[in-house]
Amino acid sequence: MRYQRAHFITRALIFVGAALLLFPAASCRRKAPPAGPGATGGDGSAAQEAPLPGKIPASAELEALRAREKELTTLLADLEAKGPPAAKTARETLMGHLGSFDGRGMYATMRELLLKGEEGYRELLEFFIACDEEHDKILILTHDSRLVYAMLRLVALYPGKTAELCDYLIRNTRDIPGSFIRREIYNFLPVFLNYHRGKYPELRQLLKEDIVFQLKKGGQYLYKVTLAMRDLQFKPPIESMLPILYNLEDSTSHGIVIAHLAGRGDAGLQALIKFVEDTGDGAHRSVGQVLRHIVDLDALGRKGLARPFLEHANPGIRQTATFYYFRHPRELADLERALGYLDSGITGAQQSLVLGSLKRKSPVIYRALLEDPARVTDEKVRARLEKAALKLKKEVGDDS
Repeated sequence: MRYQRAHFITRALIFVGAALLLFPAASCRRKAPPAGPGATGGDGSAAQEAPLPGKIPASAELEALRAREKELTTLLADLEAKGPPAAKTARETLMGHLGSFDGRGMYATMRELLLKGEEGYRELLEFFIACDEEHDKILILTHDSRLVYAMLRLVALYPGKTAELCDYLIRNTRDIPGSFIRREIYNFLPVFLNYHRGKYPELRQLLKEDIVFQLKKGGQYLYKVTLAMRDLQFKPPIESMLPILYNLEDSTSHGIVIAHLAGRGDAGLQALIKFVEDTGDGAHRSVGQVLRHIVDLDALGRKGLARPFLEHANPGIRQTATFYYFRHPRELADLERALGYLDSGITGAQQSLVLGSLKRKSPVIYRALLEDPARVTDEKVRARLEKAALKLKKEVGDDS
């Protein structure tokens, strides 16, 4: 139907153009003066009429019009040969609505595609991917109130079609786990499923399976994934989160994984302990975070949990565990452990931190160190203690 309309318009343009071209020529012929009695000279030949100043001769004007007619005829023939202009694709139409912030147009076009089923879902996915490739466009689509309202209206009016679209998007974006599309899937779909609780069980199960898949692939947008897990009340298999934790080169997501495993009871705790043993790098930030959690559990009542790490054969693990051990109140029985840590070659910053912790939380150990600084073999630590002891004596003397 679009082709017939365009063909009719092209024919009409040709007719109008031809009419415009023929009209001036006919007009010129009508305006040509008739030959009068005095038009011939004395010898019987036609007298040449001299043109008025500034006026183009009629013959030249006709030649110009004929040339223009030929030019326009050629142009119209080319237009007719090319046929009607190609119709815009769905993606181009949606991009136009996006560029003009046209919420009404976005709603109408998306509605048409949504109701087409899988073919429409494919075209919507192509549009989303195109927006994703130009990050500012995906941000406009997901944050501009006019466009967001248009999409939310579709969600409210066509929940069944929305569920089908989400199913299609999940299955067809697994090879681009870092795309903004998947971020929005985890942002939107759990809320949608909870609102329609009891409906779409297959979609809920698919989302859970996709969460596990996403975790095993490295956990892009892990924060959104964990929020989805919370909203779905879903606890994925512990082993599905370990690839993220064991990637020591990228520890940006380790805190989320450690916090999750710490809340998974003994199974999660054993996974964390195994992580420390397997990596063996006490200086790594994530290993230190796990050791701190273990020491905190020990202080909260899990007595003996921290001891294997306080006496570990690996000096890095032993030092890190001891550092966190003295962040809790300790008694004089731990004096030897404190001396061992202070003499273990720790950095100046670590010396300051542990002495500050002992002073605030384990004053009985700190006073014992000040009374006999010579028990510490590390010269820098001993100098610190001697200086602190002199300062304390001076303060006591001033008070007296």
